[in-house]
Amino acid sequence: MMLRPRVAVTSLLVALPAALAVAYAIDRTRAHDMEVALDRVVRSQLNAQVKERCVSDPTWFLTGPLIGRPPNGVFIDPNPDALAPRPRPSPQPFELFAYDEEFLASSGAAPRFPQDFRRAMRASPDAAFAPHVTAEGSGVQMAIPTGWKGTPCAYFVGRMAPQPHQSRDRMLFAFGLLALCFIVALGATAPTVWRVRRLAAEERESASSGFGSIAPDTKKDELSSLTFTYNDAVQELQLRATRIDDLDKALRRFVETTREEVAGSLASLESMLGELATAQRADPDAIRASFLKAHDLHASVENLAAASRLRGAGVIATAALDLSALVGRVVAAHRPLAHAREVSIEAVLPQPPIRIEADQALVERAVANVIDNAIRYNRPGGTVRVTCTRDEGGGFRLVVADTGSGVGEEAFRVLTAVRRFRGDEHRNRRPGAPGLGLAVAQEVADRCGMKLELKRPATGGFEVEFSGAASQS
Repeated sequence: MMLRPRVAVTSLLVALPAALAVAYAIDRTRAHDMEVALDRVVRSQLNAQVKERCVSDPTWFLTGPLIGRPPNGVFIDPNPDALAPRPRPSPQPFELFAYDEEFLASSGAAPRFPQDFRRAMRASPDAAFAPHVTAEGSGVQMAIPTGWKGTPCAYFVGRMAPQPHQSRDRMLFAFGLLALCFIVALGATAPTVWRVRRLAAEERESASSGFGSIAPDTKKDELSSLTFTYNDAVQELQLRATRIDDLDKALRRFVETTREEVAGSLASLESMLGELATAQRADPDAIRASFLKAHDLHASVENLAAASRLRGAGVIATAALDLSALVGRVVAAHRPLAHAREVSIEAVLPQPPIRIEADQALVERAVANVIDNAIRYNRPGGTVRVTCTRDEGGGFRLVVADTGSGVGEEAFRVLTAVRRFRGDEHRNRRPGAPGLGLAVAQEVADRCGMKLELKRPATGGFEVEFSGAASQS
């Protein structure tokens, strides 16, 4: 159901009981006013003159709407509960009937004394009221003791007829009151409906224009809070859209780079392996070159995958990992590379092992990149030393040092100056510029709460140091 019909139905459901309650209250007020008016009229008849007239001729006294004296046959009517035939049988606005102490009327035109009034007069000699229902509607009647004991006028019953066309007027009044309550209820909801429609229109416009924020509602209620909730949701959508866009760009970059970098390396490796397959005998230099090419290809694919993940991910999920075991695996995996490049590699790992909170795959890639660079840019016969130690503050230090020729002042300045990760550093071919491997290591350190420092020892070579907080468990 749309908003307008729903509001109309709700307003009608609210207006109906409200109109019934108001109509009932007004009807009871009118009935009370009639009782008060009837009580005044009846009590005004309690005087000596009325008593004398009633006692002197009870069959004629106040017998109803008579124009002339009824015939004698009226007084022997066997059914005194019905009005005797009269020249004008319709009830008059006010009627008064007299009864003796046995609640019997001397006039045949008087109705029977109501049973409810009899019980009321016997229980408490005071005025009693009851509805007086006729074809025209509902009037009021009352019984009251006159105090004239021993006379045919010990009790009076007064009747006040309903107003003409009472049923029609009540129906018209009820419908008018219902319409008024409906209009009031509908008018009370109109501002809220307008605000809801305005908010919906602004949200549709925001959605069609790329989910921009909408102006906050000036009211201070639950509906106005929807604008703030919507704006919060818009910010979350924009953040997710940015992440999706980053993931899309990372995926496109990964695909493009895979073709440029990996396909070329694979073709070169295929050529080398083909030459080995057709050679009369194995050439150690060719085998070594094929191995190095395969290693470079593997490292390139791993770095591209890590870069894509770092470029598109939000918060990196971390878990407890054994840093000592991780470093040991990376060193063991790089021993063949060190041997192929005529470099020795040493590892000093602490006992008990050091544990940290980080992403295992990313940290392993970062450490592998640093060790790979230390081997790659070392000199034949050089050494790569990997040392993992605890510091006094409860943290750790992982140092990868090589005995190569090191880097010049300008190259070192370039390496330490670039801190923003783009994920496309492999495309940068400037001499001395940092490659993707070092960029991935730097980004992993930043995202996993570690610090990466590049150093130029006075004794020569090059050092890369990871440091951070160690887990207490």
